[in-house]
Amino acid sequence: MAMNATRSIILGLLVTFTPACEEEAPVVTDGAGDASAAAAASGSASAKAAEPPPIVFTEADFIESDESRDPYREYTSLFVKPVDEVSREIGRKVKAPMYALDEMKLVGIIGGSAQRAMLVDPKGYGWILLPGDFIGKAELVNTGGTEAQEVPLNWKVDRIREMDVVFVREDPARPQIARTTRILPLHSGDGRGGT
Repeated sequence: MAMNATRSIILGLLVTFTPACEEEAPVVTDGAGDASAAAAASGSASAKAAEPPPIVFTEADFIESDESRDPYREYTSLFVKPVDEVSREIGRKVKAPMYALDEMKLVGIIGGSAQRAMLVDPKGYGWILLPGDFIGKAELVNTGGTEAQEVPLNWKVDRIREMDVVFVREDPARPQIARTTRILPLHSGDGRGGT
């Protein structure tokens, strides 16, 4: 019983003195505390003087420059190559239009129903090819005959086989141009194919 009574008294004292702890108690000084109160007052005044001045923004602060760049601007176009581009002179989508087929290296083949091949350009960027895809820089081919013209043609993926990829270069609109076939093997000395 004595233990419960002691707990009740302690709980009562805590409830009574808790609000007093939240309020600032008055300070009674006998003259010796005046110096410490003055030091505290001068310390708070120097703290206010140490605060930086407010920042004022102008219209020039919101114009993008080398010192102030837009954090929401998208920069992915600087780092990602376009997957395929439409060739202006031919009018069809061509993958890796800036490199000749001789500059490309066959690094991988996926067989079966999901046939795919991967070629890597000189800069190390990989290009995934499906049968029917056009690739590489257009080559000028002479049509022959009396009215000989030079026609730009791209290599097209004809077949993807287990160990190589067969490319063709032809123009169905101009049957006088002979169909050319090129095979890039997967495992050759430097990875570049022959004919």
